[in-house]
Amino acid sequence: MSNLINTAISGIRLNQTALSVTGNNIVNANTEGYSRQSVSQSTTISTRTAAGYLGTGVQVNDIYRNTEKHLVDQVVQDIGALSDYDTYLFNISQTNNLLASEQTSLANAMNGYFDALNEAVNDPGSLLGRQLLMSQTQQMVSSFEGVESRLLEQNLSVNKQMQAAAGTVTSLGQQIAELNQVIADAQGGGTGQSPNDLLDERDTLVRELSQYVNVSTIDREDGGMDVFIGQNQPLVVGAETQKLIAGPGNQDSSRYELFFSKGNSLQNITRQMAGGELGGLVRFRNEALDPALNSLGRIGLAITDGINQQNKLGMDLEGSLGGGVFADINKADVASERVRADSRNSPPYNKDMSITIDDLAALTTSDYELTFPGPGGQQYNIVRKSDGEVMEKGMLSEARPQEISIDGFTLHIDEGTFTAGDRFLLQPTRTGVGQMQMQITRSEEFAFASPLRIDTASGNQGGAELLSSQVISTDTAFFAKNGSFSPPLGIRFTSATTYDVLDYSNPANPVQLDPPLRNLPFVPGSQNPLLPTDPDGTTVSTDTAVAGLLQLASTNNGYPGEVITLETTDPDTGFIKQQSVTAAAGEEASVTARRLSALSGVSATAYTQTSLQDFTAGGPGEALQLTLNGVDITDPDFVLPGESVAQDVPVPLTADFLRDRINGNPDLAALGITAKSDGVKLSVFANTGIDLNFSVDGGGSLTVGDGADLITAPLPADPAVDFTVGGKMDVQLAANTELSSDISTGLFGASPTAQKNFLGIQISMTSGSGPDGQPKAGDTFTVSYNKNGSADSRNGAAMLALGSKSVLSEGNLTYQEAYGQLAEKLGILTSQARVNQSASESMLRQSMDAMQSVSGVNLEEEAARLIQLEQHYNASARLIGLARDLFDTLLNM
Repeated sequence: MSNLINTAISGIRLNQTALSVTGNNIVNANTEGYSRQSVSQSTTISTRTAAGYLGTGVQVNDIYRNTEKHLVDQVVQDIGALSDYDTYLFNISQTNNLLASEQTSLANAMNGYFDALNEAVNDPGSLLGRQLLMSQTQQMVSSFEGVESRLLEQNLSVNKQMQAAAGTVTSLGQQIAELNQVIADAQGGGTGQSPNDLLDERDTLVRELSQYVNVSTIDREDGGMDVFIGQNQPLVVGAETQKLIAGPGNQDSSRYELFFSKGNSLQNITRQMAGGELGGLVRFRNEALDPALNSLGRIGLAITDGINQQNKLGMDLEGSLGGGVFADINKADVASERVRADSRNSPPYNKDMSITIDDLAALTTSDYELTFPGPGGQQYNIVRKSDGEVMEKGMLSEARPQEISIDGFTLHIDEGTFTAGDRFLLQPTRTGVGQMQMQITRSEEFAFASPLRIDTASGNQGGAELLSSQVISTDTAFFAKNGSFSPPLGIRFTSATTYDVLDYSNPANPVQLDPPLRNLPFVPGSQNPLLPTDPDGTTVSTDTAVAGLLQLASTNNGYPGEVITLETTDPDTGFIKQQSVTAAAGEEASVTARRLSALSGVSATAYTQTSLQDFTAGGPGEALQLTLNGVDITDPDFVLPGESVAQDVPVPLTADFLRDRINGNPDLAALGITAKSDGVKLSVFANTGIDLNFSVDGGGSLTVGDGADLITAPLPADPAVDFTVGGKMDVQLAANTELSSDISTGLFGASPTAQKNFLGIQISMTSGSGPDGQPKAGDTFTVSYNKNGSADSRNGAAMLALGSKSVLSEGNLTYQEAYGQLAEKLGILTSQARVNQSASESMLRQSMDAMQSVSGVNLEEEAARLIQLEQHYNASARLIGLARDLFDTLLNM
């Protein structure tokens, strides 16, 4: 009988507990973080009887939470993802709106500047147009500064958001650690039961933590939970927690980074942060904010330097060479700001480093990091942060200064001692907008005119035509004195296909430049740049004793033969490229020059010249006979072109007669041989560099060359007297190229002197290709300073052309296109962020629904369970009543 009563009582107790749990579920249906609880039950130990084991009732094993860890973890992960995209979208939308807005778009500011420049260039002498340009230039600068200021404000906002989020993460970590201790104490109290409400509270804290950063957890045996954030960085381990703080970065104090703080030590974990609000902030800054600032800086640098350099190539309204419109982008203080030392670097703090911009087209929008991995402080790596590519690595030398050039900029290491572990942030473009500071204070300083004036000689007879003139650099000797171009130059054609560039300080007696630019090739009918284009190019000339030496009684030029070697050194790699030409003994300069010109980076021209004078006659019937390269120029029967009868051969010969015979002979003309006469001296010139081979016969004498060697005609019975003059060469070499010979007695000598040939200007000409349209020998063009050129706008037109010139991204983007590319990129990132945010919302809803299907309280189910439990309770109570009735019956028997 007692067994029956105990069984009934156990049922009542079980149902009382179950009713309490169900009631607790119902009243907590709307409690955030509450997990539905259930009762776990089992039968009590049966009693052995003669008839077998008899059940003794039921017992409550546990009150447990209905939860599944993988569903909880999925919700935590999805909350972190949504918070990441929400934060990213919120911040990038501001940046995108700033750059795309009609009111703040820099495209309008740049258009306004170039429109004003166009108006000013159309009337370069107008002060009104120049004043408008001054105003619009300042407006463009203010627009760039305004946008940069807004972006820097966003950076400050990111710093504050990171600081607040880091504080919340620390607080939540501390709360989780405290709950870990309480839960461990509760489970270690001997009951072995789980404190469900505390576990729910901890899970709620973990979900809240996931709003700020990715979270992963590991359950401990004592009931605690280890919490890891970002890329598995430990925040909570048991009851211990770490403090997360946001503070000034090690390399850039204006950008906050994330640190684990323990005592006085800080561990930078910014790169390990992912997900949640902090992950979104870090990702926004890396993917959008920093590239936007660098892109604006690069555009600012390009505009500033482009306008500066072009203005310096022009002449202002007052006749002076132009100066910088803006501050120099490579000023010493600006160059130093582009290098930031890491605060963790080891002493001594004596590093003097700077960055100068070399090639705007090669600049990227990335920052770079210089590291010294060790051992020692000599080995270095430079990594481009946008893609992690190692751009340069090597060993520093002990000598200072040292330069490292990559991606359009040069890192200058002027002095300092480096230690393994030292790090430096390199930001070549970040401060570019700051360089857009106007330097000119008067509108007259805009240099719209070209400082060059090209005049055509009135006596020109050929069809040579000037196409363009361009100032490439004013840092040459020709522009050393402001307001002048000295010496003035003369471009004088020596034939239809050759010309000299001469010093025309004295037009009546022009002289060769030093180094010379003579006998240069001209192609009629084509566009011909007339001057050297390489700023570092040089010229080597044949000026040794053997070159052009008069060889008496010889039909050979006397050249010994030599191996001419050219070595070109790559300034970046140090690699040396070697080329060579072997000139045979007696080889004409024309042949050697042609073979040299076939080499890479070499342009060689050859010419031959000599003079004849002091002509005397022999006895009666012994007139002096002279042959030049197989042509008898004293032939009495030769008829000049345009004449009907042959001229009488004068006795003695005259320079004028010989000039006419040489210039009128088609065979000599085909060889490029011409002559000039001053009435006394005959100058003979071969513009191809072939040998001049003379043969003297008959009677009389003459003198040849500057050395005035006497050539006496032989007796009638003797053979003719021969003499030969060999050609000389001028060899133009590309930058970093050296010429040498294997012998010191050759045309060049063992180590000839190379002189820079760059004039800082370029002139382009063309002509007709037919006989009437080609240049004529003697045609001359003079180059001088453009005085009183206030109406000239050639340099202004070149400045205006900068607006449509592709100067960025390896010459693929204009200023406007670079800005448009930035705005387009941010627009795409914003659009992708919206899509990702919408998708992550959907994913979170699904994971929340899945978790709620297990952990959530369904009131209908709980109500049905109440009815069921009530029935169970009533049945157990009825069982007790039945036991009592049976007991009463037994007592009454």
